[in-house]
Amino acid sequence: MALPTYTYLVADLRSGHVLDELPLSGVKYNKPLNDAGKFSGTWNLSRHPATRRRDPYELTMPARRALYVLRDDRPMWGGLIWTRKYDSSTGAVDIQGADWWSYFDHRKVLPLLPDTVAVDQVATLTTRFNDTEQNDIARRLVQLAQSHAGGDIGVEVDDSQSFVYRDREYPGHALADTGEALRQLSSVIDGPDIMFGVAPGTGGRVRRIMRVGTPRLGQPGTVHVWETGGNILTYVWPSDATRMATRTFAAGDGVAEGTPIAVAEDTAKYPDHWPLLESEQGYSSVSDADTLQSHADADQLVARLPVVLPTLTVRGNTAPHVGEWDTGDDVRVVIRDEFMRRGLDTAMRIVDAQYAPGESVETVTITMSPLIEDAA
Repeated sequence: MALPTYTYLVADLRSGHVLDELPLSGVKYNKPLNDAGKFSGTWNLSRHPATRRRDPYELTMPARRALYVLRDDRPMWGGLIWTRKYDSSTGAVDIQGADWWSYFDHRKVLPLLPDTVAVDQVATLTTRFNDTEQNDIARRLVQLAQSHAGGDIGVEVDDSQSFVYRDREYPGHALADTGEALRQLSSVIDGPDIMFGVAPGTGGRVRRIMRVGTPRLGQPGTVHVWETGGNILTYVWPSDATRMATRTFAAGDGVAEGTPIAVAEDTAKYPDHWPLLESEQGYSSVSDADTLQSHADADQLVARLPVVLPTLTVRGNTAPHVGEWDTGDDVRVVIRDEFMRRGLDTAMRIVDAQYAPGESVETVTITMSPLIEDAA
């Protein structure tokens, strides 16, 4: 099957106007859940002279320029150029960037400021959300950042609803980063998945978008399947037992001898030759014994076995093809080889994907959500 055609467009960040197409090589970009995706690539001026409309210096200006990645004319990734390094001995410009989330890492959660700000004014300001749908909190944080003069980079928000309501307060004296506020919102229990990306627009334009889950992002319907001997090229299986615990302690509200401590233990592990492993966690706001015991039980359940963060390297132009799946999707992974002799056939979820277009083969390295080792 023929390799897809990748196109790399550079645009003005503020207006979105496409300035030129860059002949980049060695490109890699990723699309994680709940964080900023990264981009890297090289423009070799000795092989690709700057003969088009504008010069390399202006086209790669950090913070003023945006990059779009198109695969067979379909927008796949978009973000800002943050760094570039030119080496005159090789004639190469190395470009590093990150998606739109990274822009909001450089913005503060603040209401609109007057032209002249007194030194005692910012600390007294507060941005507050009371009993607000969490997806709307995420959207309004982005909309607020883009409402400041010079702050609109054209990111469109969706209208998704998760029907989870929360209170959030961002005092001016904290100077909270908008990007970090989004991460914290997504990381709480039942918090929404958040991703920034791109989508096709009218007249060949590329739209800049923010997607918020309900609370999860992912595909409806049938899961995708990857298996060894088929569409998996290689995989990495990194197991980690450093946080495993067969006995967990949950310490509640108290001082010294008066501290309530709940204990949970899985003694069934010992006949199977697992050792006693212990861990503790503090819950200083908890005084109720049943609540404290539930924390100990939950901590032991999570830590009951080694954890693995699997990564798969797959071909981009082999089913399921790039574009048919995305970060957040549920998948089925089937492995049977000299390492997994008993075989593994289990559900996993994609939490990151790094794309490497390449000149002879297109590969994608997919990172799955943490998996308890007994899934095998």
